[in-house]
Amino acid sequence: MNIPKAVNLFSEEGHHAGFMLLAASSENGGDCVFMLSPVSKEGVDSQFGMVVSELKVGGEHKFVCTQTDSGVELTVQPQGLPEVSFVLNHAFEGEVFTEFDERRTLIGTAQPAKK
Repeated sequence: MNIPKAVNLFSEEGHHAGFMLLAASSENGGDCVFMLSPVSKEGVDSQFGMVVSELKVGGEHKFVCTQTDSGVELTVQPQGLPEVSFVLNHAFEGEVFTEFDERRTLIGTAQPAKK
């Protein structure tokens, strides 16, 4: 599995919320960190922006990848916060979910950063 090193994160409304930087330590996982987008107030103020902010403050997090028929599910496992699930196609583009009020909630989308 060729995991991208950087992923753009967008709110449900399409505003840039930030980035996820990935360092794979195996084919099935590794560590990641999050950064807020300095160019989009709307993205930072979105529900996804709030999640990115909390993850950024938390520092480095573990992630696990599981291959699916349609692509990959990448799950970030932060300590003390709900998991964040990236349900991605084979191009590593797709939807992002986490738990709000004890419900799995769509918070935005993700796609690999361009080189």
